[in-house]
Amino acid sequence: MKKTILVNLVILCCALTASAQKTGHTNLRGIMAAIDSLHRRKPAEKIYMQMDKPYYALGDTLRFKAYVLDEALMASSSSGLLYVELINDSSKVCKRQTLLLISGIAWGDIVIKNTWNPGNYTLRAYTNWLRNFGENYFFSKQLNIIPANNQYWLVNNKLTVDKDKNVNLALQFSDLAHKSIGARNMRLHILQGTSTLFRNKAQTDINGKMDVKFALPEKLSGHPLYLLAEDTVKKTQRKVIVPIQLNRPENTDVQFMPEGGNMIAGIPARIGFKAISENGMGVNISGKIINSKQQEVATFKSAHKGMGLFELIPQTGESYTAKIILGDSIKSYTLPPVITSGISLRVDSKNDDSLEVILHATGDLLNTASPYYIIGQTRDKALYGAGIVFNTAEIHKKIAKNVFPTGVVKFVLFDASNCPVTQRMVFIDRNDLLNINIATNKENYLPRDSIGAQLTVIDATGKPVQGTFSFSVTDNNQVNPFDKDAENIASTLLLNPDIKGNIEDPGYYFNKEHADRLSALDNLLLTQGWTGYDWNQAFAPAVKPEYEAEMEFKVKGRASNIFNKAIPYTPVMLMSLRPQIFMTTQTDKAGLFTFSGLPLLDTINFHIQPGRKFNVGVTIDEFYPPEFTPLNYQPVPWYINSDSTMVSYVNNRQIARDEIYNAGKTKLLQEVQIKGKKYIPPTPPPVLLQFNEEELRNARTGKKPLSLWALLNQKEKLGAMSLQVYVDGRRKPGYGWLYQNNTEDIKGFRAVKIYDDKLPGGVGLQIMISSNTGTGDVISGTEGYAFRPMPISWPHRFYSPRYTAANTAGFMDRRSTIFWEPDMVTDSIGTAKASFYAADIPGTYTLIVEGADMNGNIGYARKKITIGSKPTASK
Repeated sequence: MKKTILVNLVILCCALTASAQKTGHTNLRGIMAAIDSLHRRKPAEKIYMQMDKPYYALGDTLRFKAYVLDEALMASSSSGLLYVELINDSSKVCKRQTLLLISGIAWGDIVIKNTWNPGNYTLRAYTNWLRNFGENYFFSKQLNIIPANNQYWLVNNKLTVDKDKNVNLALQFSDLAHKSIGARNMRLHILQGTSTLFRNKAQTDINGKMDVKFALPEKLSGHPLYLLAEDTVKKTQRKVIVPIQLNRPENTDVQFMPEGGNMIAGIPARIGFKAISENGMGVNISGKIINSKQQEVATFKSAHKGMGLFELIPQTGESYTAKIILGDSIKSYTLPPVITSGISLRVDSKNDDSLEVILHATGDLLNTASPYYIIGQTRDKALYGAGIVFNTAEIHKKIAKNVFPTGVVKFVLFDASNCPVTQRMVFIDRNDLLNINIATNKENYLPRDSIGAQLTVIDATGKPVQGTFSFSVTDNNQVNPFDKDAENIASTLLLNPDIKGNIEDPGYYFNKEHADRLSALDNLLLTQGWTGYDWNQAFAPAVKPEYEAEMEFKVKGRASNIFNKAIPYTPVMLMSLRPQIFMTTQTDKAGLFTFSGLPLLDTINFHIQPGRKFNVGVTIDEFYPPEFTPLNYQPVPWYINSDSTMVSYVNNRQIARDEIYNAGKTKLLQEVQIKGKKYIPPTPPPVLLQFNEEELRNARTGKKPLSLWALLNQKEKLGAMSLQVYVDGRRKPGYGWLYQNNTEDIKGFRAVKIYDDKLPGGVGLQIMISSNTGTGDVISGTEGYAFRPMPISWPHRFYSPRYTAANTAGFMDRRSTIFWEPDMVTDSIGTAKASFYAADIPGTYTLIVEGADMNGNIGYARKKITIGSKPTASK
């Protein structure tokens, strides 16, 4: 109610002429109402996921907690299902999960299979509703998955490019124990995409060092450039890929962006700029601005991450060029053209309690009685509005910051036709993040000590907060903890959706240790800010969103005849064998039907069929995941210039495996000689085709599952080969059965060639199928539709050992994640407690807590504790 009154007061103070006042108020209210209506019709969601650590090894478990909030940072009321994907660097989805959201939160885990390839992965999360807003709104996090053994090389790499465009790679190879790979012959290939630019053979010196030199081609395509080094020893067959990330100063890209969008003649302009190096990262620059007469009119120097701003007054008929010293050369960049008519928008936010909005208009736009409207929007709500008539060339508006919550505010100036004229984004920091204190019962511990921790959470006014928090504790010997400037819950929910492109070190802008964080944040919004919505959506007729919000798991579909005409008011049945389910419903007048209230199981298979069989078919609205946009940069593999902490993590995992493998007492037996013929097992038949359950789930043409015959012939043209088909060990008819059944109702498919002189042509095909029932019964061949939805995933409890004086012996405890609790809930006085035990490696632990009260407030905190060495008993 307070916000509504405040907005109305602002409207009453608008600078309108008497003749335009009534119309101005009406239009202003209409614009604000249209924006708020769009928010109600299409409320956006924000997702954040805290993970237990920043990287993982094969065989490890990735643990996470997800927060799905609305724009007001309250639990989302739009979605009850969350989709989580882990995608490898070949853009293949290795794991996809569906999680049940309860009051906007969910937590889970992903077991990283030993059969996966080490490399750079992307963890992605989204709701079906969020797909209406585009991939920029999805949660996305890059992480490394490293090997679980020491059968890999480490590579230290230093790249230089000389003035003649010759590339020199100074390489040094070592194993995970940092032992040099000396006097090793290697085959070298310089590749760009699939093209080989250079190949050679070379040998490392006694210290594992090798220099690789080659000339850059005149023209480089957009494909990544990398070195492939292969061991010539056939027994090891090791190879490493070294990205060649060029960073030539002369190829620095600099973009200039005037505040408000344009450089207008005669109006003071504040111009933001951002310099990006060839490797995609921000780079610091300095230079000067000259006009067409070669006169210097301004100088500039970047601040944080290559961003900054400068001011000048553009002149009519002038053009401006930036001269920047890059390496040994001076490069010129043309600034945007100067326009002679327009309106500029400047926003200053340096005052603690207020913003100043300054509008300048050119002379041709003065005294026209044509009204304009400035709107201040944040979290998809219009919280400020004012009408403007330009009776003077310069108009100032002072706006209290407490009108807006913490976050990005978008100021947009609309004309009388509701078209945006100019816009600017600023950040309001009201210093009202939750204050989270992590207290431990001691600061210093010994290995296997019991550690007690207590959270105390208060809000900005000092009141205790009840909320839900995720708590991770990691060993700094093995896990380089999330950096203070890395992404966190505040940067993700308050900043990321409003920024276009990559944000380097987003946590920097929320870390109060950096005195320049707010000015750096303003530069970021000046150069990378974007509006998110197409403003035309607010004023256009309402359109039904393409993707529906999912509050629960439902089975929805349509009944139609052979001419695809909807069949209204006809019965539809849903069946399942395990568990036994039988439900009926009736289609509506459009032939649509819905089954709800279904059990939430990790694996379930349905058969849906019409109540009458004659000329009635059913189709199901299945979930089809969004496409994944590949990274636009080349991630550095884990083994290139690896940090010692990550290497320690791999070594400790290998040592732990060896200790478990060699556990227990062993007894040396006397030598026994066995004489006789060596048994040679028969050669198994060659596997022609094999599909697991996930591959079968994705096997379809368009939106329809493939028949098993189509699946078979998609991979191998079989002709009239003899077939033997077994389902759960039971013999089935061959061709006809494969034609009749599809991939939705089975979970395993394996085909092998068999050779028998009795078969036509001496060769046949034996197909082994495992069904969902396990009894040989498959229902997809009957009338209807076999439907296998994506299973609901349920989290596993994190194992935390308990040590007592009686059980301190045993294996060396080498845990990297010491403790993980995804759901620490604070009580009425804002406290929550946890206890866990230290592992055996002395060092420091990092404790990280993040969370929300699910009522508009978020926060995060971190703390370090020390684990000392146990004293050695004297003899």
